[in-house]
Amino acid sequence: MRRKSKVEGSKAPTPTVQTEPAPAEDSAPSDSSAKHNNGDGDVSMEDQDHHQIDGHLPSDAAAAETDASSDTVDKDSDAGLELLGQGIKAFVTLIQNLRDLGVEELVLPLPRICVLGDQSTGKSSLIEGISGIKVPRSSGTCTRCPLEINLSASEVGSPWQAKMYLQKRYIYEGIQTLPPFGRSAAQGATKNRPLGPWIAQALPESTLFFKTFKKTDIPGALRLAQLATLNPGTDPARFKPTSPTNQDDRIQVKFSPNIVKLEISGPEVPNLSFFDLPGVINQAEVPAEEDLVKLVANLCKTYAKTDTCINLLALPMTDDAANSTASKLVHELGAEDRTLGVLTKPDRVQSEEGMNQWIDILCGRKFRLGHGYYVVKNNPDPKVSNTTARQEEEDFFKEEPWIRTLGSYYDRFGTLKLSAKLSKLLNSQIRKSLPKITEQVRLKTAEVIARLEKLPEPPKGNLCLKIFEKISTFEHDLARHFDGGSEAYPFPKDFHAAALRFRNTIAFSYPRLSLTDSSVAFKSSAQLPYRQSATPTPSGSRPSDIIPIDSDEECEVTPKLTHTPSPSKRKLLSNGVHQTSSTKRSRLERIPQFVPGQDNGLNSLDSSSTGPSGVDRKAPFAKRYALAEIRTILLDAQTSLPNQIDPKATKRMIRDSLSCWDGPLNEFLEYTGQACLAMILERASCVFALWQGTRCYDLLLEISQSFFQEKFRIQTLAAKRTLDMEQQTALTLHEGAMRNASEGALMALENACRTERVKAFLAKQDPEWDNNLGDRAKSDKVSKVTDIQLGPNPFVQELRALADVRGYYECAFSRFVDVIYQGIQTELFTACRNELRQALKQGIGLEERDAEEKCAILLAVDPENERIRGELLKQKSNLEKACKWFESE
Repeated sequence: MRRKSKVEGSKAPTPTVQTEPAPAEDSAPSDSSAKHNNGDGDVSMEDQDHHQIDGHLPSDAAAAETDASSDTVDKDSDAGLELLGQGIKAFVTLIQNLRDLGVEELVLPLPRICVLGDQSTGKSSLIEGISGIKVPRSSGTCTRCPLEINLSASEVGSPWQAKMYLQKRYIYEGIQTLPPFGRSAAQGATKNRPLGPWIAQALPESTLFFKTFKKTDIPGALRLAQLATLNPGTDPARFKPTSPTNQDDRIQVKFSPNIVKLEISGPEVPNLSFFDLPGVINQAEVPAEEDLVKLVANLCKTYAKTDTCINLLALPMTDDAANSTASKLVHELGAEDRTLGVLTKPDRVQSEEGMNQWIDILCGRKFRLGHGYYVVKNNPDPKVSNTTARQEEEDFFKEEPWIRTLGSYYDRFGTLKLSAKLSKLLNSQIRKSLPKITEQVRLKTAEVIARLEKLPEPPKGNLCLKIFEKISTFEHDLARHFDGGSEAYPFPKDFHAAALRFRNTIAFSYPRLSLTDSSVAFKSSAQLPYRQSATPTPSGSRPSDIIPIDSDEECEVTPKLTHTPSPSKRKLLSNGVHQTSSTKRSRLERIPQFVPGQDNGLNSLDSSSTGPSGVDRKAPFAKRYALAEIRTILLDAQTSLPNQIDPKATKRMIRDSLSCWDGPLNEFLEYTGQACLAMILERASCVFALWQGTRCYDLLLEISQSFFQEKFRIQTLAAKRTLDMEQQTALTLHEGAMRNASEGALMALENACRTERVKAFLAKQDPEWDNNLGDRAKSDKVSKVTDIQLGPNPFVQELRALADVRGYYECAFSRFVDVIYQGIQTELFTACRNELRQALKQGIGLEERDAEEKCAILLAVDPENERIRGELLKQKSNLEKACKWFESE
C-alpha cells in the first residue's frame, strides 16, 4: 500500500494573489486507469507490475505504466526514490544499452535529459538531490566534462552499488604533441571545428574505472575519473583510486567532450538517466583562454540541439534571469518548447522585489518554457545526507510565499517532484522516438551489410595463429645464428674475431716510452726541466758527458709482458719488436678483420706497420711518455724519502694510460651493434618474406629494430659504466701477476734504454761507425760496450714508474675486455634470443581482445580496406544486437 506524504490528501490553500494558469505541456496519455490530474497537465497512473527484461523492449501495455504522482512520495527516507520512474525502467535501460552500443553515433541521437546552467547556479546540489549521491565541488573538475548518470532500481534487498566508466567518444588531435603532464594545452574552437582539437570516433570506447558499494566513495572517484578524462595523453590507470599516483590534480586540457559515466543501482534508486554538462562560461579567467568560452558553449549545444533532448535549465534565484548565458543558449537553439526550468537557491532571495520576477517566471509571464518551471531547495553542505536535505526542503516549502501565495504551483516545489516529472518526460520522449529509432537501426544495418559485401575478400584462416607460428620460427632461427656451429651460421665466428681484434687493440695500446727526445735526455742533465735526476748517481761513477741517442723509434714490447724473456734468448727485429713466426702470422691473418680506427692521420694497416696479432705497430691509441714528462710527474708528487715513487704519480700515469680505451671500445660497440642488428633484420626479412608488402612485414621489422636498439642502448650504458670504473680508480687483487708483469716490463725498458745509450756512446766516438759495418759486425761492436763505459743510468726511477704502470695495465686490460665481452654475450645476445619473441607478440597485439581483426588489417594487401571492414563488423554486430532487442517482444 502507498504511504501518503504529509501533504497528500489535504487541499492546498487558496492563493491570495491572482496568477495565470500554468503553461500547457505535453498531453497526458489516455488510459482507462487514469486516476487524477496532478495539476501540471500530466496524468498519474496507478502503480502496476511492469514488464521489464533487461535490454529488451517492453510491451505496449507495460509502456503505458508509470508511477504514482510525486505527491505520494514518502519523504521520510531515501526509500521515497524507489517509487519514482518504476514504470519506465525497461525504456531507460534500453536507451542506455543502445547508447553504449554506439547507436547514437551510427544512427541518430537518442532521447536524453541534459542539465544546463551557468557556473555557480547550484547545478551540483541539483544533481545530488536527484541522484542521491555527492559530487566533488572544491576542485571544479566535476564541471569540466560531461557526466552521464544512469539510475536504475534493483530488487528489494539487493545492495546499492555504483560503477564508473571512462567513455572515450572523441580523440584529441595531435595527442603526441600534448604538453607534459600538468600543463594545459590550447583548445581553440573554430567554425569548422566546434570542439576544437577533439575528433569524434565512429564507436565509443568504454573502460571500467571504478566499482563500489559505498556512496561515500563516489566524490573522490568522480574527481579522479574526470582528472583522467582531462589528461588524454596520460594512462588512465594512473588516476584510479587504487593507484599511489592519484593525488596529483594537474591537467593537460581544461575541458573534454569525453564522458564520465556513472551507473547506480539499488532498491531505493529511481529509473532515470541524464547528462550533467559543464557550466556555461560567460567570460574566460584569462584572455588566453577566451576560446574556451566558445568551446564549452559548442559542447553544450552539441547535446541540447537535438529534438529528442529534454533540457533541464538551472537558474539561480539570486541572479537576474535575463543574465543567464545558458538561457540565451537555449533561446539560440530554439529549444524552449522542450526545456524545463529549475529555479535553485530560493532561500537566498534578498527582497520582495527580487521575488516578484521569479513569481512572474513561475507563472509563465516571463521567459516562458514549454515544460514550465520547478523550484528546488538543496543544502550545499556535503555533510548533510540526502534524507535530511529532502526533509529540510519539504519544511521550507511549507512556509510563505510557497504554501499560500503560490499554492497552486505546490506540485512543482521539491526535488522529488522534479524527479518524477523528469521520469515521465523521458518516458514520453522515448516512447515517441522508438518507432523512428527502430526503423533507422534496421536501415543502417542493411547499409552496413551492403558495404561489407563490396569489400575485397579478407585474409583467410586463423591469422593470429599464423603470425604466432612465424614468430616462433623466427625465434628458433635467431637462436641458431647466435649459437653458430657451422658455416651456415657465421655470426658467432665473426663476432669472436672482432672481440679478439678489440682485445689485441687494447692490449697493444699499453703505455710507451718515447725516445724521440733522446738528444735532450742524454746530452746534459742541465737541459731537463729539473737539474737533478730522480735517481742520484753514485759518487765518482758519473761520466763527464751524457751520451746522446739519435734514434726516433719508440721503445716497444710485446703486450704479454709477464712472459717476456731476456733479449739474448729471443730474436729481435732491428726496431726492437719481437719477431712473430710465419706460422702464427699466417694463422692470425685468417681471422675476419675488425679494424680499429686510425687517428693522427695514420694510413690503414699493412704488413710493414703491424706488430703482434696484426695490430697496428704504431699503436694509435697508446699513451706515449717521454723521460722528461715522467720525471715531471714524479717530481710533482715527490715524497720526502729518497728513491721512492709516490703512489699518486703512479695512479696519475695509470689514469692517463687507460684514457686511450674510449676509442677501441666505441668502435667495438659500433661494430657489434651494426653486425647484430644486420643479422637480426636479415633473418626477419627471410622468415617473414611471405608477407612482404604488408603492414605486418614492416611492423615486425620495426619492432625487431626498436627492440634491439633499446637493448643495445642499455648494453652500451653498462659498457660505459665499466670503462668509467676502470678509468676512475686503479684497483686489483692480483698482486703476483702485477709484480711479474712489472718486473718483465722493467727488464724490457732497461734493455731498450741501454741499447739506445750504447748507440749514442758509439756515435760519439765515431759518427760513421755503423755505415761501413755489416749486421754481425754491428752486433759485435755493440756487445763489447760495458756498463762501466756507459756509466749509471740517470733514469732508473722513471723506468721503474713506467714499468709499474705497464704491470697494472696488463692486469686491468684483460679484466676490462673480459667484462665487456661477457656482458654482450650474456645480456645483449641472450635478450635477443629470449625476449624478442614476446616483444613481437605484444607489438602485433596477439594477446589483445581484438587480435584477429588487427591481424587481418596487418596482413591485408590494402590495410585501409581491412580497417574499414573491422569498423563495419563492429557496427554490424552492435546494430544486429539492437535489432534483436526490438524484435524480442
